[in-house]
Amino acid sequence: MFLRAVKLSSFGGLLSTAFISKARQEGGNVKLDTDQLGGCNIKPNVKLKTLDDLERAPMTAGPEYYDLNYSNVENSEEEVCDNENNYDEYSEEVVITTEFELSEAEVIRPNEQGRQQAQAEKLKAAIAKARDLVWCKMYESGSPGMIVAISVNGKQVWQHGFGYSDLENKLLAGTGCVMRIASISKPLTMAVLAKLWEEGKVDLDSPVSKYVKDWPKKVVNGKDVEITVRQLCCHMSGVRHYARKNEDEVEEFDMKEYFIKDTFSTTDESVKLFSEDDLLSAPGEKFNYTTHGFTLLAKVIENVTGQPFEKYMEAQFASLGLLNTYLDKASPIIYNRSKYYVRDEHHRLKNAPYVDNSYKWAGGGFLSNVGDLVKFGNAMLYSYQQKNGDLKKQESTAKLPDVVPQTPQTKTEEVQPINPKTPESPLPKIEETPPEDPDKNPETEDLKSALKAETIEHSYDLTNVVYTPGPFSSVNKTPSPPIRYLPGYLKSSTMAELWRPQAGANLKWGGDDLVYGLGWAVRQRKKNYGFCLDHQHYVSHTGGAIGASSVLLVAPQPVQEGVRLPQGVVVAILCNMQGVGLNKLAADLAKTFHGFDQEKPVKVQKVYQC
Repeated sequence: MFLRAVKLSSFGGLLSTAFISKARQEGGNVKLDTDQLGGCNIKPNVKLKTLDDLERAPMTAGPEYYDLNYSNVENSEEEVCDNENNYDEYSEEVVITTEFELSEAEVIRPNEQGRQQAQAEKLKAAIAKARDLVWCKMYESGSPGMIVAISVNGKQVWQHGFGYSDLENKLLAGTGCVMRIASISKPLTMAVLAKLWEEGKVDLDSPVSKYVKDWPKKVVNGKDVEITVRQLCCHMSGVRHYARKNEDEVEEFDMKEYFIKDTFSTTDESVKLFSEDDLLSAPGEKFNYTTHGFTLLAKVIENVTGQPFEKYMEAQFASLGLLNTYLDKASPIIYNRSKYYVRDEHHRLKNAPYVDNSYKWAGGGFLSNVGDLVKFGNAMLYSYQQKNGDLKKQESTAKLPDVVPQTPQTKTEEVQPINPKTPESPLPKIEETPPEDPDKNPETEDLKSALKAETIEHSYDLTNVVYTPGPFSSVNKTPSPPIRYLPGYLKSSTMAELWRPQAGANLKWGGDDLVYGLGWAVRQRKKNYGFCLDHQHYVSHTGGAIGASSVLLVAPQPVQEGVRLPQGVVVAILCNMQGVGLNKLAADLAKTFHGFDQEKPVKVQKVYQC
């Protein structure tokens, strides 16, 4: 129980409240004690009104939401004073003391969660599940370190480092750890080549010999064949990977070209490594995954732009905002660079041997971290879903008008017709009134005269009426401004072409049947029967290098009207050990985070309990 002292002014507004602990009195009466009231002098024979004397509706909410109605309190002129003895006797304020019983009100308990809080709980559960999936993969593969980053609808919702980036020095794997991304370099190179295609500098269906003049002629089964740029992009060109034609098949990481230690200073030197070798098949006939084919694309980019490939790519990294993406060079100091590891025949962990990846910049020679990979994935997803990105930046490049528009007042004066008060224009002619008729009613004549004068004053039409809203005109109005988008790095039509499966380019990653597009592997949407197999659409690319494994997966979601782009899940995973298949893990993580709503959080109203 509480004794509540309420200080009111004569107009009934609540100025201050205070709760004073007091034992409950019998009959609901409260005896005032001057010691308890801080020594205030109260006039004798003055009956103070209590809350029980007021006419008020029953309380239907907790005390924090109940609006006390003091409108029926009569104005009183009792004199009270404070402890400083400086109270104005004519301030017409009254002190009301009464009991306040919590049992009269039912406290509202938060039995329902807002959507924002529900999304937070769902996100927390998804992160816990994702953490378990990553740990299971690390135990299965014996990886010393792994870094994961996930974004939903363009917002990074989770990133975490597991294990060690440097075992010898006991350095934990942080989220900014830089590693080899291996074949994820191919989507980066493809994005730059697609930009040149949009600019009309490269034709995907033109032969490579058009851009690389010294490319030798190829013969397959006694016939001269030509390789197109598109066939290089989708691995249908017949250019070999790390093994030549008719060589004995060995394990991938036992191939000699994986362990090249020589530095290739130019792209021409890298092309000579495979240019004279026979094609594995006729162009367009069979899918043959090749990293050297992207080295040939690097030569195409170099000849078209007139710049060395590595210099041009570094400029494009800056344009894409990939500030932690580099060429895999051993000499520069790159902060947070991880160590790389392999397993021997006894499954013991060893440092990976030194290699130089300068011979395959375009196909597998870049370094990056998960933050940059997620940003690149969102850039591609945004370009894919931004349908209005083909328009030029009219608003940003629009010039100001040469003629400054006139103010509404000046404009009104020019368009405004004849004004009776303007001295330059003649006054309107008013017919002379005939002599007064004694039979006419003077009150009626005054009304007619007033109407006639009003008609004359407003005989013209008002134009260019300017409405100036007041400072509070937007209160209780929630206008939804139109969403304005910047153009994507690539056009939506270009991204649709890159993510369109190419005929015959079938492959398997992580147990999923995929079809290669242009620089990306695509899993198509597939659901034939209810409550049966359901394959969600995504595009991805894995990577494998000496001492490193990686994956970048982009799972687009249907775009809803009025929702900000991009819409989808992007997953990036880096691992500092070779031979770890990560595509299935990335697909499972994308499925775990599928369906989050990060765009329209609702305002959660807190309910405080006594």
